[in-house]
Amino acid sequence: MRPLCAAGTFIALALLSLGAKASEPVEGLTEREVRILQSLSLESLGPPPANPSNRVADSEQAAELGQQLFFDPRFSMDGTLSCASCHQPDKAYTDGLALAEGLDQTGRNTPTLLGVAYQRWFYWDGRRDSLWAQAMIPFEATSEMGSSRVAVVRAVLSHPEYRAAYQALFGQPPEFDWDSLPQEATPLGSTERQNAWYRLPRATQHNMNGVFANLGKTLEAFQRTLEPPETRFDQFVAALAAGNIDRARELSSPAEIQGMKLFIDDERAQCLRCHNGPMLSNGGFHNIGTGKFSGENMDFGRVFGLQAVTMDEFNCLGEYSDARPEQCDNLNYLSQDPHQALYGAFKTPTLRYLDQTAPYFHDGRFNTLIEVIDYYTNPPSEGRNAVHELTPLDLTVADQTALVAFIEMLKILEAIDIK
Repeated sequence: MRPLCAAGTFIALALLSLGAKASEPVEGLTEREVRILQSLSLESLGPPPANPSNRVADSEQAAELGQQLFFDPRFSMDGTLSCASCHQPDKAYTDGLALAEGLDQTGRNTPTLLGVAYQRWFYWDGRRDSLWAQAMIPFEATSEMGSSRVAVVRAVLSHPEYRAAYQALFGQPPEFDWDSLPQEATPLGSTERQNAWYRLPRATQHNMNGVFANLGKTLEAFQRTLEPPETRFDQFVAALAAGNIDRARELSSPAEIQGMKLFIDDERAQCLRCHNGPMLSNGGFHNIGTGKFSGENMDFGRVFGLQAVTMDEFNCLGEYSDARPEQCDNLNYLSQDPHQALYGAFKTPTLRYLDQTAPYFHDGRFNTLIEVIDYYTNPPSEGRNAVHELTPLDLTVADQTALVAFIEMLKILEAIDIK
């Protein structure tokens, strides 16, 4: 668990070390600016929020089984794809592609899983309210792994080690007459597969869903262990906290300090309106003019994600959840005001580790950070996408370069180690 820093202590130490005025702790940073920077550091993160809908969310045994399932390709239709095919550890659990590719190309970019336990909603449109509910979708998505819940449950329960691990966590699994069940059956996908699913007895469907949900819960347990790694920015803030101003200067450059100051300047750059907190994301949904409302690959964003999460049988209020209804705050207090600007709104991504997670935006439209910042400087002004939350920014080339310099402080310092 990361300790919460005392905001005033490190500033006082910094000032003693510098012998400087209170308004200039280091390189022109004011006391207020240093406090804001502290709020963006991993030192302020704290432990991941609990997930009452998953009773094994923080079980080491569940995480071990989930990790095995995450890297096992036997659960895809052709036996070649796993969760790690798109979420690759050496790319900060992304894939380096504009649009994710499984059995076919998907319509969206692969987000990082580092620090994913701190999110409230999942997918770019928030169509799922838990990691375990999200983790089940790729197994059956025709453009991703293309399997079915019957095939996945069969593969796990017929595998001696997986079955034993499952039983240790969840008790004796239901008995299925595999000889009488179809090879592939799911309420999603092709008409043939859907028909096969709806021909199954209700009790069989329920038991199959229960096992399938439990597998998703072990995948969540594993993904909750993927903590956000420390960056040079976090070390910089820690040096300030310790009063080690010389070390803080070693960890930063004048351009990076300029970028920091601009990043937290709400009048000029406005970055903090969406990219705040230690994960540099407010976890919300914003329309920045990137929706696609006609032609191929239409994507309306949150407006349909909102509908999907409330209808999902695996959500926090569903029968496969381990939570009591009163524990499902995200759903219980979910605003469904039709006047919300949800069309074309997508979830705010973290700004950490962007050196490994390009291309950027939900559709991977930009390859470089300069392109991203230029987009915010000159947002769409014509057509349907002109209706958005952005206002044009008055940023010079030097400003944009400084912002990139700051963001590059948010790189992973060491390679991710998967045992």
